[in-house]
Amino acid sequence: MKNQEQKAITCKKIAWTITNFFGSFYKTDFRHYSEVFILGDCFWRLYIYKARTDWKSLVICLEAAYTSSFPKGWSILANFSITVVNQVMRKKSRTKDAELGNFHANCRLHAKFMPLSEFEDANSGYVLNDKCIVEVELFSVTFEGIQPISHPTYPYLFKQPSGVHSKDDDVIDFKDMGKIEKALASMLEDVCSRHPSLMDNNKKRSRKFTEWAFTSLGRVLHFLLNKKWKDMNDEACERLEALWEELEMSRLDLSWLEPHVKSALNMKGYMEKAMKVKRLKQDLDMRDYAVSVKGNQKKIMLFLLKEIRRRRSFSS
Repeated sequence: MKNQEQKAITCKKIAWTITNFFGSFYKTDFRHYSEVFILGDCFWRLYIYKARTDWKSLVICLEAAYTSSFPKGWSILANFSITVVNQVMRKKSRTKDAELGNFHANCRLHAKFMPLSEFEDANSGYVLNDKCIVEVELFSVTFEGIQPISHPTYPYLFKQPSGVHSKDDDVIDFKDMGKIEKALASMLEDVCSRHPSLMDNNKKRSRKFTEWAFTSLGRVLHFLLNKKWKDMNDEACERLEALWEELEMSRLDLSWLEPHVKSALNMKGYMEKAMKVKRLKQDLDMRDYAVSVKGNQKKIMLFLLKEIRRRRSFSS
């Protein structure tokens, strides 16, 4: 790989403690997220959820955070491990051995840990006093196309390619809070007028953070306004989930938007059901046609028999 930069790791382990675990884990339709944290000079985030394949397994995911402004072709190569801590007996903690993960656009690494029945068992020690502890340990990290956050260009987390400059014609100063793409501005103006708390939440945030947060919001709104329900296939759902997960990190008040996102993600199921109904209707139409043809054949045969008998009687 080109333009790689390997970083010596200073902080190499972090623990995510989830309190009120069953309340937060089981009342969340999507996933339960950690705060964004710094490890190995990079922003990361964990989330925990039930495996969609069977809803009976515990899955934990590690992903790179704040990646929307990264240039094309970026990647982070990390060697890490994830542990679900056994709070009764440490040696029974469940660890996914260190693996080399290549994090890039829309890429996150999932690890299936154990059956939920074992995890939730009151005597197992993984959840104690409604508290769960997940640890991440990073052994090495290599950056490609971006700089570690301790680089002097921070908070601009990536190298600007030579000869590439943002066009002033494509962005505007949004409410004196930061530069926003023109294509997103009208949608953001509308939702900010309807939901003033969006502006209040960002008054104490840095200009760079506000630009990122409102750009993320604009991208989700643009997706929802321009995608038809029939277009919500697997790829579209994954794209919307990725946009929504990134927007959630902004800590904006999104309670008004979440139902619309859930509805859009459920459209794939509705579309599949609609296709099944359409196929069933086609099958029924074909059966009706077959019955109709069969009935007509009987009528034709009876007519021919009558005609033959009539002609025989006439000739005799």
